[in-house]
Parts: sequence; C-alpha cells; structure tokens
Amino acid sequence: MSMSRRTLPGTEVPWAWPAPWMRQWRREWLHGDLTAGLVVAVMLVPQSLAYAMLAGLPPQAGLLASLLPLLLYALVGSSSAMSVGPGAITSLMVAQALAPLARAGSADYIAMAGVMALGCAALMLLMGVLRMGFLSQLLSRPVVQGFTAASALLILLGQIAPLLGLGAWGATLPDMLHGAWLRLVAREPLHVGDALAGLGALIMLTLLGPLVRAVGRVAGASATTVAIQERLGPVWVLVGVAWLASQASVWGLAPPALVGAVSLSGALSFNADITTLASQGAGLRALLMPTMLLALVGFVSSMSVAQTFALKHGERVDADRELLGLGLANLGSTLLGGMPVSGGLSRSAVNEAAGARSPLAGVISAALLAAMLLLLMPWLAWLPKAALAAVIIYAIAGLVEWQSLKAAWRYDRADAGAFISTAAGVLLIGFESGLMLGLAWSLAAMVWRHSQPHVAEVGRLPGTAHYRNVARYEVDTLPDTVMVRVDESLDFTNIQRVELKLCELVHGRSGGQGTVNHVVLLLSAVNHIDHTAVQALIDLDKALADQGKTLHLAEVKGFVMDRLKAAGFDARFAGRHHLSAQEAWDALSSARAAAV
Repeated sequence: MSMSRRTLPGTEVPWAWPAPWMRQWRREWLHGDLTAGLVVAVMLVPQSLAYAMLAGLPPQAGLLASLLPLLLYALVGSSSAMSVGPGAITSLMVAQALAPLARAGSADYIAMAGVMALGCAALMLLMGVLRMGFLSQLLSRPVVQGFTAASALLILLGQIAPLLGLGAWGATLPDMLHGAWLRLVAREPLHVGDALAGLGALIMLTLLGPLVRAVGRVAGASATTVAIQERLGPVWVLVGVAWLASQASVWGLAPPALVGAVSLSGALSFNADITTLASQGAGLRALLMPTMLLALVGFVSSMSVAQTFALKHGERVDADRELLGLGLANLGSTLLGGMPVSGGLSRSAVNEAAGARSPLAGVISAALLAAMLLLLMPWLAWLPKAALAAVIIYAIAGLVEWQSLKAAWRYDRADAGAFISTAAGVLLIGFESGLMLGLAWSLAAMVWRHSQPHVAEVGRLPGTAHYRNVARYEVDTLPDTVMVRVDESLDFTNIQRVELKLCELVHGRSGGQGTVNHVVLLLSAVNHIDHTAVQALIDLDKALADQGKTLHLAEVKGFVMDRLKAAGFDARFAGRHHLSAQEAWDALSSARAAAV
C-alpha cells in the first residue's frame, strides 16, 4: 500500500471528527489538490447547468448544488477522488418522479425537488448513524449495470428533442415512441436555430476528443494532461457556441433558445416553498418511494465511484462515512436551493486525473466555482439549451454499454436475467419498477440457487487424507459406507432436496454394490442449519435407523455444533460425530475389520 496515500483504520465511529483525511493530510498534497480544484471548478459550470436542465429545474439549481455539497462532504467523506454534485442519472430520476406531479420549472416542481434532496439527506444521515453502509451491497452488479445502461439510453433518447428544439416527448421508451409518432404525424417543424446549435455542438464535442489526442501525441503531452483536456472539451465548445448564438441575429439567422438570465437569488424563496410544501403535506406520500430509491441509487453509484479510485490507489473507503458525507452534501444542496446530489464518475475521474489527493480538492473547487459564478453570470444567459443537451449526450454516451450483459450471459444466465429485467423495467415502465424488478430477480435467483445445493458422494484419494467427488476423481470408497458432502448451508428451502439426493445415493449403492450400513454427512461447507433442517436431520436419522443404517456427522463447524447442541445433537450423535472425514473413514474401517 502506498505510503503517500491515506488509509483508514476502520475502528472509529463514522461521525468521529476531524475526518481521517484531515489528520493525515500533508503539505506536499496541496499542489495536486489545487490543480484538481481548479480543473473541476471549470468543468462544473457547463455540467451543472446541463444536469439542472435534465432534471427540469432552473439552471441555478445545478450551480447551487455544486457549491455547499462539496464543502460539507469534505467534513466526513472518506474518498480522496470523489467529486459530489448533480448527476445525469439522479437528475433524470428527479424528472421522472416529479413529471406527473407538477409542471417542470414551476414553484411546486422546484419545491418538490428540494423535498427529495432533503429526504435523501435525512435517509443517508440516518443510515450513516445506524452504520448501514452494508446496504451498498444490496443491489447486485448486474442490476446496477442494467439500471445504468438503460437510464443512460433513456437520457440519450430524451435529449434528442431539446437537441432539435422540440418539446419533451416522454420519460419512458413507450412514451418517447408515442410522442415522436405524434410529432411526425403533426409534421412539427424543427427549430432551425436550436438544431444548428445542438447538432453543431454535438459534432464539435465528438471531434474534439480525437483532435485533442492527436495534438497531445504530436506535442508529447502526458496521458493525464490529454485526458484532462478532453474532459474539459465541453467548456470550450459551449464558449464557442454561446458566441455564435450571440451573433445569430447579426447574421440574419434564427437564434436558438437560450438559458436566459441566471440568478442565485432564489434560494431563500425556494426554501420557503419547501417549508410550505412540507407543512401542507402536498405530494409527500407520492415522493416517498422515489426519494428512497434515489437515496439508494445515489449511495450505491457513489460507492462504486469511490471504490474504483480507492482500489487504484490502495485506499480504503468507509461506507458509513460515505453515507454521512453524502447526507450532508444533500442537506447543503437543500439549504442553497439546489437538487439531489451524488458522486459523479466523470467529475471524479477528472478530479483524480488532475491530481486530487484529498477532499480538500472539492473545497477548492467550490470556492473557485463561487468566484467564477460572480464573473460568468451574465455570460451564462447566452448558452443555447440545445448545446446543453449536446453536452448531456456527450457525457452520458459512454454509459450505454452492453459488454457487461454479454459477460454476465456467458458466466451465469440468472445474472444476465437480472441485467435484462432491470433494463427492461427502466426502459418500459420507469426507474422504480426497473429497480424493483431487478432486485426481485436477484433475490429470486439467490433463493433458487440456495434451494439447489450441490450434494456429492466423495471418496478418498489413494494414499492421502483428501476426499473428492467420485464423479470427478479416481477415489477409494468403503463398500458399506456412503460419504456425502453438502456444499451449502441447510434450511427450509433446500433440506428436502438434500434428503432426496441422499436417498438416491444410498439406494443406488445398495442396488449395485452391496448393502449400505453407514451414511456419513460431511458438513464442512455448512455455515448454518435452521430449525426445519435440524428436525429433518433428526427424522432422517430415525428413518435410516429403521432401515438398519447408521447416520454419522463429520466436519461440523464449532459454531454450527453449538447451535445443534440445543437440539440434543451432542447426545444423539455421541460416537457418531467425527472431527474429520479421515477420522470417520478410520473409525468405520476399524469397525468393519473388527466385524470381519
């Protein structure tokens, strides 16, 4: 583990302060944090505006959500590279949740977005205090991948309309297809100014990456420098498109729809609207489930980002601290009148590539962004909305990938099914249904796998004390004994299948290889036996005894045997409980030899 990077002891409570990174920060990290703070601050301006538009909120919501959250996350956060702010997928989740409840951009809509941010803050803070960071493992990787790919595809399809100057045409794939068909039938004309600005910006963004890489190779620039310049491409493209938009009327062209005057003065009234909405209880029940899912998705995606960079640098991410940090970040966004926030992959990648060594980089980004806004505020009004749609498409295109589905399909069809069910639910029904379908599929697949335990007859490898599956190895067996290994914990879901398999093995041996007098259950892989399985083992012991056969237990783990003693197994199986498979083999071999 690199000594230049910080490590977390993992023994203190997650709310202990100062945060570990503050205690371990060193002066030589300052240069990297300053550089990363400046680069990310520049990147945040177009990205925040674009994601606010995607969420159906005024542009200042995205800008405000990029200030205080970065400061508050740094108080307890554990990731050195993660940059917190508005995200593409969380923004679309906000839009999809609020679209049926209020008109986008209205006072009620903005207040409800604030309520969602406040709800995310409360849930994350509560989970952090209760040390529920393990919930980051609730969603399996195929579910997260399917959710991400389908959400990104929805974002791409949804941004085609603003890219061409058309009205929004739906939040799910059927709605989008229906909306596109209606516009086609009605022959709704394209807005030439918007189409030129949007398509022009998208073309420039697409060409900028190869151009920057080519120039970097010629100039001998490092891979890190080239990556940073490529990530900052949207800034320069928007500057150029904004200048062209300001000159459209001079050249006699139809001007595109612009962002318009951006003001940060609406925070106080925004918070007043939240207070009024909360006191009236309007729409709060409808926001409960979307807010819970938004908090879960925000946490899981943020942990994925944090762990990606932690593994790269030999760090450790504390999930409970991340919950508290993200909760404070959402609280800060609510206080300033922003929107729900989470850790962003693209921002974090730029932050890490620019040299961030601690969350101080985020604090510097917030301070520089605040100063930049004071200078850039008048110029933001000239940004074409269609160009922001192009920025969203450019930023999210890389998330629409299906290689993970191919990999899951090759490895396990059940995991591939979780990917497909999640993606299909998100595309066809909505985020809530998609996540619920994926989660239900994963849980059902887990239960099904658990209910189909691997049960194998084993024998001894000649000349050793190792026991292996008779179907895979050339092994020795005792003529009157069946040794069976169960490779799963035993409970009500699978004990019946274990009994059936055991009976098949016993009767199969009895039919072709003589009478079976002893059955040895090897429980080395069994970590738990529930009450149903215990009673089934007792019944099995009785049934075998009635047939003149003896059941033995071997390799029972100590903590499992502690539980079995409560059912009297220590007395019931006295003399029939063996420490190892070899001990059982020796005991039964000796007994057979003595009988002969």
